[in-house]
Amino acid sequence: MKKFIQIFLLVVFMAASCPSAMAYWEEGKLQEGQSISDIKTVAIAAPLYTEKKDTPTLEEFVNVLNTRGAKVSPKKYTVVPYDVIAKDVLQKTGKDLYKLARIPAARVFKNNVANYADAYIVPTVTMSRRSVLFFEVYSAATSDLLYTYQIILAPDEPDNVRTYSDMVSLFYDEFAAAIETQKKEQEAKQKAERKEREKAERKAQREREKAAENAGK
Repeated sequence: MKKFIQIFLLVVFMAASCPSAMAYWEEGKLQEGQSISDIKTVAIAAPLYTEKKDTPTLEEFVNVLNTRGAKVSPKKYTVVPYDVIAKDVLQKTGKDLYKLARIPAARVFKNNVANYADAYIVPTVTMSRRSVLFFEVYSAATSDLLYTYQIILAPDEPDNVRTYSDMVSLFYDEFAAAIETQKKEQEAKQKAERKEREKAERKAQREREKAAENAGK
């Protein structure tokens, strides 16, 4: 009994000393049949974000997406800020994404994003008793949904720049991990298929040699 109490107190102490360990729930999902292994560049679309009192402004959230994206290792993928695309689209087409209404701006962005990236992210934030950060990754070429990632904050987790920075970084890291996981799975599959082909070729060769030997008798 005494040992049980000691273990229980140790678990409580560890939980208290590491509050961030259980501060959120998260889940990433690769859409069935989709490939993300070749993604090298990812653009940021305009976030679906409504400012509330005592929460980060839209400008602050966009800055979080950009600055955290800039810290992603180039070996994983490159993050292209919305501002970069908006300025280039304005220069080339005369369409100002910042002056268009949300839906027309999203349409212009989607029609042009393939010139800048392999895929694009649509970040969404809903704030209530438990705030949710949701990221959808689409193919820039086809607009097919490739990958989703959801983070649900704990009720006592503050909606501030620091929290959002941590969660955005978590998404970028998890997406990079998902790309790497699929790469390894595809490489393993290709290796297994190559071995099967080589095995079949060796078998066919033995059968040809046997047939030639029998024909010579």
